[in-house]
Amino acid sequence: MDENCVYVDKYFKVSIPNHPFNSREDGGHLVLTLHNPVTDRSDLTVEQAINFMRVTMMVGRAMYDVLGVKRMNYEDLGNSDPRLHLHFFGRAHKQLYQVPGFPIALIWPKGHPIYTSGIFDPLSQDEIDRLRDRVKELSRDEKYVRMAQLAGIEDEDSKNCK
Repeated sequence: MDENCVYVDKYFKVSIPNHPFNSREDGGHLVLTLHNPVTDRSDLTVEQAINFMRVTMMVGRAMYDVLGVKRMNYEDLGNSDPRLHLHFFGRAHKQLYQVPGFPIALIWPKGHPIYTSGIFDPLSQDEIDRLRDRVKELSRDEKYVRMAQLAGIEDEDSKNCK
């Protein structure tokens, strides 16, 4: 059982990173990865591209619904890791550590107290479970079912993370 898994299907997995870049208080952080990595989204097959959009839409909506975020940031940052992956950054109604109206700050100055504060702890197991349940519920919505069909995703392809 993968405790950090929120969603998985035949192409993608969404999970809680071991070392989040955005605190739960500021909206949380999830990461989408591919089972068979590619360098860029332009390298995705048609089916993968449709499912990429489907999964990001479902997970983003689940973060709104479960974590109560004000806004979602979706970022695929190809700076150091040459494999396509996408970060989901929730933006809380009241930002405690991030600056409202500015991009997520990913690099804090060396020695900044944020590194020892514990604010970058991952989401709780209860939050992960509720996100997982909400994504599963959303996957049954008509538009996501249709996108899954276009992507060649069958019910059995959407595996349970547990």
